[in-house]
Amino acid sequence: MNSEDRDKIDNLSESLYSRGAPDVRTRRKLRFGNMSTDIKTAWDRPAEDLSEPKLNEQYEDHSMSFITKIFIGSIIFCVAAVGLGAYLFFNGNNLISADNINISINGPVSIPGGTPVTFDIAVKNNNSVDLAMADLAVSFPSGATDPANPTNELGVKREFIGDIPAGGEIRRTVQAIIFGEENVEKSIEADLTYQIKDSSSSYTKKRIYSVLINSSPVNMSVSSFKEITSGQEFDLKVTIKSNSTNTLKNVLVSASYPFGYTFLNSDLKSLPDNATWRIGDIPAGAEKTIIIHGKLQGEDTDSRVFRFNVGAQNINNPNVIGTQFVSAEQDIVIQKPFMTVGLTVDNNDTGNFSVAHFNQPVRVELSWFNNLPSAVSDAQISVKLAGTAYDRSLVQTGDGYFKSSTDEIIWNQQTLKKLAAVGAGEGGSVNFTVTPRDMSLAGKPVVNPTLSFTATVSGRRTQETGVPESLTAAASRSVRISTAPSLSGAILRNVGPFNNTGPIPPKADEKSTYTVVWTIDNTNNSLDNVAVTATLPPYVSWLGNTSPDTEDVSYSTSTNSIAWNAGTVGTYTASNGTKKQLYFQVSVLPSVNQINNAPTIVNDATLNATDHFTGEKLTATQSYLTTRF
Repeated sequence: MNSEDRDKIDNLSESLYSRGAPDVRTRRKLRFGNMSTDIKTAWDRPAEDLSEPKLNEQYEDHSMSFITKIFIGSIIFCVAAVGLGAYLFFNGNNLISADNINISINGPVSIPGGTPVTFDIAVKNNNSVDLAMADLAVSFPSGATDPANPTNELGVKREFIGDIPAGGEIRRTVQAIIFGEENVEKSIEADLTYQIKDSSSSYTKKRIYSVLINSSPVNMSVSSFKEITSGQEFDLKVTIKSNSTNTLKNVLVSASYPFGYTFLNSDLKSLPDNATWRIGDIPAGAEKTIIIHGKLQGEDTDSRVFRFNVGAQNINNPNVIGTQFVSAEQDIVIQKPFMTVGLTVDNNDTGNFSVAHFNQPVRVELSWFNNLPSAVSDAQISVKLAGTAYDRSLVQTGDGYFKSSTDEIIWNQQTLKKLAAVGAGEGGSVNFTVTPRDMSLAGKPVVNPTLSFTATVSGRRTQETGVPESLTAAASRSVRISTAPSLSGAILRNVGPFNNTGPIPPKADEKSTYTVVWTIDNTNNSLDNVAVTATLPPYVSWLGNTSPDTEDVSYSTSTNSIAWNAGTVGTYTASNGTKKQLYFQVSVLPSVNQINNAPTIVNDATLNATDHFTGEKLTATQSYLTTRF
């Protein structure tokens, strides 16, 4: 620094720190004036550029966070590690690869079901190290059996192999009888489980071989009518024939019935479900049949399908099919009956049954009508008579022939010429009469007696296939015979549960008391809702005494009427001592105008009841009772 500059600095220092230095704060005091100041609130930008400011294009959309970089690096590291591990496992020296183990299965690509077949299995170790603790498992399809013992299902067959040296090969041969439906593919699976030395881990190599069943070990056919009428009984014939060169063991047949079918019986005893049959063993080339008898209900034109399966029984459940061999179906169409048959009982053709009474004739009319578009020849009509009220000595047949040995009335072309040929749309009717009778014997009463009529019309039609040539149509009706209740009454004076007083015979203007007894009797059917009602004359008074006191009895003073609700009355009350009786007491005050007369004590009584068996409303009456007892 030169001397001049140093002098200036010294002078300034003296000026600042001297006592006479100027007051800097006073001199720097802010003073407000009228000067206007314009303060900017934003950066200046060219007026023509109104868009948002842009970052330097060198850095635009190229930023990346530190975490993203770490994540990408981790992925790259994992991929590299997996790739390196895979390379070392499959290609490294002294390591093993499953791809270097080859399992081959040699056998036919298609076989007939139920025939023994042989498969050659080869396992080749192409690794550079040995396979240790090798185990070969061959899994067969369900139902495959051992040719040496056809009753033994194979399932899974295992064999311990042991060590397979590097480059070594083992071969095994297996045999089986494979069952199945035609054109169904079955699979055989070979699994090799192995370890490598100095390791406890196990590895598995799989190989699947498919074989086609080109023919079933059995053939099955189902034959029956193609058309039937609703309710007609018919047979289904199921035929099973062996195609196998060996005996088929433990064969089952199962059926699936359509709605409306009722199984009746079969020539071979079925299991309790009436839809499964044990056929047992079928020798090579042998044939077995089952005939199933039943009936089918349905509407006209309804189609029903019957399905049948044949197979070997399940080992765990011998009542079901474990391996199915073949299945078959039979379609049956329900057609309108070839003849419409109707039965009318006493001009009544509706309801489930008709009602009749003992010793009163029952008139039955049978009508028929040909529904076919062709004639029916050799028609015959028969009616079977039966029932606990049927008496063959009280049958009148009209134009028919009564065959008493079989209780049938028969009409044919001999008794009625127009039955020789009934043309399309033609019909007719016949009638007969039966009188029901009480067939009860001493100690053996008939309860709920009936009559029954079953009509059958048969004939022949030709030139049609798949339908029965012999035709049958049937109809039936039943008749229930009503019971015969009765009501009786009596006037008692010196007997009965009550003491009676007053003059006998009664005197004018003097009271006399009497006991009235009602008795309800019944015959063959029980009665429900039994009630007895009656009225008393004006000069008779109700005393309110009844016996038994358990009976339901009521009296109305306004109408002077008595009502007895007797409830239920059993059958044949006269013989078994179960009559219903009611005792009640009344008083009579005759007038002078009744002198020399027998005054009425109780007016006519009426019994109302319902027959429990027939549902018919029944009545019985008891005439008025007087003092002349």
